Amino acid sequence: MAETTEAPIDVQLTSIRNLRNELRRHAHTELTRVLSEHTFVGFIDDRKALIQYQTRLYMVDYCKISFHLFYHRCVFDFMNFGRILLQPAPSIYELALVAAQELGDENPEKSAEEVNMRFVNNSEMLEEFFLIRISDIGTVESMPMIVKEYSPDYDKLPLFLYNAAFSIDWENEQPFLKGFINALASLYALEPPLPDDPLNAKEAYRLMTEHRIFPSFKETSFWAPNMLLTENAVIQLADLPDLYRIFERC
Repeated sequence: MAETTEAPIDVQLTSIRNLRNELRRHAHTELTRVLSEHTFVGFIDDRKALIQYQTRLYMVDYCKISFHLFYHRCVFDFMNFGRILLQPAPSIYELALVAAQELGDENPEKSAEEVNMRFVNNSEMLEEFFLIRISDIGTVESMPMIVKEYSPDYDKLPLFLYNAAFSIDWENEQPFLKGFINALASLYALEPPLPDDPLNAKEAYRLMTEHRIFPSFKETSFWAPNMLLTENAVIQLADLPDLYRIFERC
């Protein structure tokens, strides 16, 4: 269940303006054009797909690109998200305890309580900035809707809470915002279904990817970063006129 925000908020925070400028500085003009004007061709597997731009065919790692998409959307849509209501609202303590135990924390109960207090004590800011609503008893009542009708894999929520509590500078605005947005992007980024997941989970994953994630690459708030090249997330496979010439010689 989800609800939308009211009229858009004009964000004037210097920290957010700095993060937006940083994304623009590191944007790759040609990759941005490729992704914003692409035609989806089809899936290769649960991480890669084929897209076409003009006469060129590309293989893209849409899981890697989705991380950058969510990071960009968090920065450019800051304070203007939709809201995903979590019902029933999960306990921060219980989720953090799961993460602490999986990570081999020496005192998981103490760490889980510290995670709980970090989020409860900062609930007003999290609600204002990210539409993350934390109750007084330490439950997560809502999360941001960053891409319309898309929800993250909530199996990743325990690790998100734990890492956000202990790996982010909560005392200084710009480092906090950059770190927290990075953590959110990791939470929301696509994760391929596991081999033992039911077939309908795989089908739902691909439908969501094709009809929610790929269209989001075309929106103006996504500036494809140079990093996509070093990550081999976008690889040109062929230029169709060259292929035609090859076929003509065969």
